[in-house]
Amino acid sequence: MKWVTFAIAFIVTVCIVIAGVILYPDILGAAATAGNEIVFAFFLGPFFVVLFFSWMGEKLVLKVLKKKQA
Repeated sequence: MKWVTFAIAFIVTVCIVIAGVILYPDILGAAATAGNEIVFAFFLGPFFVVLFFSWMGEKLVLKVLKKKQA
């Protein structure tokens, strides 16, 4: 996995979490507080999903580029 894939997944996840807290402050705002036990799961769950799809996308792009060069 390239470092760019990891960085993009991290940035996208941060944007998703911030947008969720802004759009649904009553539900997700309480989950994002420091004293809450699910604050890490609130970030890590979406992060691993986005990271998985980013990794699969990276593999697909590299495979397509390799075929074009050959």
